[in-house]
Amino acid sequence: MKYKKLTQSQLHIMKILWNEKKPMIASDFVQLDSSMNLNSVQSALRSLLKKNYIEVSDIVYSGKVLTRSYIPVVSSEDYASENINGVVKDLLSSNILFQYVESENDIEVIERLQKKLEERKKALERKS
Repeated sequence: MKYKKLTQSQLHIMKILWNEKKPMIASDFVQLDSSMNLNSVQSALRSLLKKNYIEVSDIVYSGKVLTRSYIPVVSSEDYASENINGVVKDLLSSNILFQYVESENDIEVIERLQKKLEERKKALERKS
């Protein structure tokens, strides 16, 4: 899945959801981090819903008002992996990765890179 880039506030919300590991309502975020504004949290949650990073877990009471509780759909591992892939593609397009390999003087590092590249190449060949 190709993930859309998150803003700092959206990423902050996601980190809280990943750490808490339970459904949360908008006011929970403000209680955990007093620097957050309820309107900003609600806006970020709407954006995260549109981007399919979170989903509504349940409709629950908050005091006397019904509100949505949210859970993450995307794991922190998947998000990190996708971001690392994007960074590597950027490095390849700007030749920084190639320059790194050219300047690397540790044979063990080069051998580990070579082994991983060969393993990946074989896996891709088996698929096709």
